[in-house]
Amino acid sequence: MKVRIKTHDWLPVAYETSGACAFDFKCTETVVFEPGEFKLVETGLVVEVPAGYLLQTQPRSSTFKKHGLIQVNSVGIIDQDYCGDNDTIKFPFMNMSKERQVIEMGTRIGQWVFVKIERAEFELVETMNNSDRGWFGTTWVK
Repeated sequence: MKVRIKTHDWLPVAYETSGACAFDFKCTETVVFEPGEFKLVETGLVVEVPAGYLLQTQPRSSTFKKHGLIQVNSVGIIDQDYCGDNDTIKFPFMNMSKERQVIEMGTRIGQWVFVKIERAEFELVETMNNSDRGWFGTTWVK
C-alpha cells in the first residue's frame, strides 16, 4: 500500500522497527500543558488515506507514563477525505497530572495505524430478531 504524506519539515515518516504495527508522530512545536489543561497537539502532517482504509490515532504507551497526558477521545479516526493541504492531523491531549508538562518539539507523542474497513448498508427495522441481553455492562451477570 502506498500512502501519500505531506510533512511540515520534509523528513520521512517510517515505522520505527520491522515489527511495528503503528508509526509514530512528533509534535511540531514545544507545547506546555498546565494541570488539567486540554490542547490540540499539531503534527504538521497531512495523510492521504487509501480507499478502503481509515487512519486511527492513538497515544503511545509511554505518553501517559512520561507526561501524564491522555488522548481525550481515546481513539481518533482520520477519514479518507480529510487530506487537503491544510488538513493537518492534531492530537487532543489533556494533562491528567498535577504538574505542568512541557512536551518538547520533536517528541514522539502518538501513533497511527491503518485499519481496513468496509462500508455497511443500513436497513431500518421496527424490531430486532434477537432477545434482549440486558443492560449496559451485563455480560455474564445472572
